[in-house]
This record gives sequence, structure tokens and C-alpha cells, in this order.
Amino acid sequence: MSTFRRRTRVLTCLAAVSAVGLLPACAASQDQAAAKGQAGSKEIDVAYSQPLNTLDPIRADQNQTNTIDDTVYDTLLAYDTDSKLVPSVAKEFTLAKDARSITLTLRDDVKFHDGSTLTADDVQYTLDRYKRVGQGIASALGVYKSTTIKDPTHLTINLTEPNSRFVSWLSKFYLLDKKLLTSNAGNDDGQTWLHSHDAGSGPFAIDQGKDPVKVTRFDKYWQYDASRPTAIVFKQIAESPTKRDELKAGNLDVALTLQAPDAKALETADGVKVDYLNVPNTAYMFMNAAQGPTANPVVRKALALAYNYSAGLSEIRAGKGKIENGPLPQTMSCLVDSPQFSQNLDQAKSLLQQAGISNLKLVLRFQPSITDMVRESTLFQSDLRKIGVDLQLQPIAFPDYLSSLSSVKTIPELTLVQDTAPSPDAGVYLAKSYDSQAIGTTNRAGYKNAKVDALLTQADATSDENARCELYKQIQTQINTDVPAIDMYTLSAPVAYRSDLTGIVASQTVYPVSLRGVRVG
Repeated sequence: MSTFRRRTRVLTCLAAVSAVGLLPACAASQDQAAAKGQAGSKEIDVAYSQPLNTLDPIRADQNQTNTIDDTVYDTLLAYDTDSKLVPSVAKEFTLAKDARSITLTLRDDVKFHDGSTLTADDVQYTLDRYKRVGQGIASALGVYKSTTIKDPTHLTINLTEPNSRFVSWLSKFYLLDKKLLTSNAGNDDGQTWLHSHDAGSGPFAIDQGKDPVKVTRFDKYWQYDASRPTAIVFKQIAESPTKRDELKAGNLDVALTLQAPDAKALETADGVKVDYLNVPNTAYMFMNAAQGPTANPVVRKALALAYNYSAGLSEIRAGKGKIENGPLPQTMSCLVDSPQFSQNLDQAKSLLQQAGISNLKLVLRFQPSITDMVRESTLFQSDLRKIGVDLQLQPIAFPDYLSSLSSVKTIPELTLVQDTAPSPDAGVYLAKSYDSQAIGTTNRAGYKNAKVDALLTQADATSDENARCELYKQIQTQINTDVPAIDMYTLSAPVAYRSDLTGIVASQTVYPVSLRGVRVG
């Protein structure tokens, strides 16, 4: 343990002694904390930001659930550090030429936490159960038709229509123990039980389901590694400065979703390391492209030209990222070949004048708990003032924002969003955000363009990766023309952690890091 951390705990303890005179208890508490936080400790404490609603894997679309469930469950496929789709529980997989089915061969040595063997029957149950419940990650199951089982390790996933993107989602569907969950199904398909229990086969099993969540190492895991932590304790700490201070004090081992100033402050902290991970995470301002002032493409183009991208990235986000050139995160393949976006106030003002638009008043919604977003909101407000646009700032809680997407009538004029791609597949991200069929769910602009829809359909029916990539580039070009969002920058995600930990690397499916890869020592 570092001298700094020891001193912090001693001073805290002495303050408690002065207040209540409990020296023996305080000394014991100090010793326990020292043993817990010292370099080489095999149990680690991890802090995330948003409230945890459930551990049910169907809500893996929520980052806090996904971060924990990734340690507890397995998936059929996975992405490696080069963003290549690779085998996991499925050791072989093939997308049919017509993109209407995927055949898979499973490993035969995968054990659930209750000791039973994972088979094709569990895969079928998992997909069917997600579709029945119809929430969260189930939104990706729209084209799922059925699972045909040949034997315990061979199966085919059948789709209702061609969809080359579906294979990417097999890295996101956490596999469930049919026998265990069926016996705990209750009257809601196991949703209540899975709030605080698990039915997984991952490297850790849930030991304590809430306040905080604790997972312990599963010693019968098919990829068992004794250098994994013996346990991980997940704590919700909303405030970034608090996470910073707790990590400095030795009360945390890993701090996720730090704001830029706090990550910077930890770069010189004793016993702490900070890495900036290249993840598919982008800051946007989505505009309502269906109604109101921002339904006018001239207005949207002028707003996009007004934002000071370079100042936002360098001064607010500490330069940790890359300015966008289109709708996709810059970490992805199939990026359109176009220049980075930049501010041009004269052109923005000219566009509005030529269109006869004056005295424009708009409202930007933002999340006040995220300091960086607050600063970006005020920066944009200042930028728009220079072209004669009055921008009012209104806070919004993220769950309320998600609810607003249910209708184009309630989508805000402008909303500042930091969004992580569910996978590094370009088609998955483009369809999620810009397919007109996703209006009312994940299409955050209410954006509709028949050409984009047709190109997405064509790409879905194309099993050849290179051909699909060319179609995705055409889609990006059209979206850039329509400007349904101000694409700001892809952000490197800061992760601060105890310096003797290893395996902190960018994940393409769990923002920003998969903790199943962390090793101690």
C-alpha cells in the first residue's frame, strides 16, 4: 500500500476517534481497510455511475447492468481487441449466404454456476425468453424466428428475413441456464428473481445481488484463470470527484466513467494509473428532424457549422478523442472518407439569412450531473449567440429523455447525448440510430430517409463484408447531407485503477472495459 493511502486512512480514523472516542474499533477498521486496498489484494472494488435497476441480462442495454453481467454471463461470440468477431461459447459459426440463418457449434465444456452443462437447449431458451419479455436487448431480436437444434452442441438460428447484422448481436445476448431460471420463473419469466440472482456460466457468480453487488470467482469456469480477482464488489458512486477521492484514498480499485478534470487529477496520484481507452463512444447533439424548427435541414446545417468542435475537445474533454467526420464512432471500420467537422460561423450565419430565418429560439436538453456536458452546453450557447440564435438550456434526466423518444412529438429540439455503440459493427449502429423503423425506440432524431432505409435493407441481405462496408459508406454520406445530429467527437474513455492491476483494455461491447479481463499482479 502506498504511504499516501495509509496516511489518508489514518487521518480519517483519528478524526473519528476525536469525535466519538472509539479507538479500538477504529484501529480494527483501519487494519481491515489497509488489508483490503493494498497492492496484491485479490478482491477489488469498482465504482460505476448510474443507478442499477436490475441484473436481468435483458437490460444489458443499460451500461451499469451490462458492466456487471459481463462478468457473470457468457455469450456465443465475442469481439477481440482488433474488433474482429471471434468464437466464444460457440467455437464455430457461419452466416448463411442469404443472411437468413446462422449455424453454430458449441463447446461441450461450459458449465453454469449450478454445475449443469450449457447446451443448445439453453441457447434456444435464452433467445425465446428475451423475445417473450420484449424489453431492453430484445429490441435486437426483431428478425429472430426460431432456433433449430440438431444435438446438444449443434444448432441453427433462423431469421424472418435477411439480416447480416444479427450475427454481431450474438456478442451481446447473455446465455441463461434454462433449468435454473425455469424453476425460478415465477409469473414474470424470472424477471423478479434475476433482479438480484444469476443464471450464468461466466467467470464470476453473483454472491450478493444489491447494495452493493458482489460477484465471486467461479472456479469451474471453462477459461479459469487464478490471477483473476477472487471477488469484485460493484458500488454506485454518481459523482466523479467522489470516485477520484475514493481511489486516491485506497477505498476503490477501479473508477469508471470519470469526468475529464478528475481523470487528469489522478494521473499523478500515488499508486494509481489512468488509461484512456479507445472505445466506440461519441458525443452528439441529436436534433428533432421530424417537427419544429430543427425539422428544417437548413437550420440543422447552420447549427452544425456553429459548434466549436476543436475547443470542445481540447478544453472540455482534455483532447482525449477525435473530432467526428460522420455519424459513426471513429473507432469503427467502414468510415466514410470525408474531412473532420469544423466551425464556420460565417457560413452558418449566411445559411440562416438566405433562408430568411431570424430570431430563432431553441432549447437544448442536457444531463446536469455530467460536468463535461454542462460545459459543452454553455459553449454551444455562446457559439449560437454569435450567429443570432438564442439557445435556452434545460436539464433532463436520462430516463426521461429515453421516454421522450417514444414519439416524434416529444423528441426534444436538441439533446446533448454521449452514446456508446452496442458493438463495433457499423450496420448495427447505423440501423439503431437512423433506420426509420427505429423511430419510437432508438432513433433519437425521428430521422427518416427512404434512401438510407433502402441501403440498410440491401446491406442486411449482403453476406459479403466488403460489399456491406461500401453500402455503409453510402449511408454515412447521405446522413452527413441531412444532418440529423451534430456529430461532435469520439471520446477516449478514462479508467483509473490500482496500479498493480492488469488487463484494463478497451472493450467493444462493454463500456469502457470488460472486467472479466482484469488480473491482479
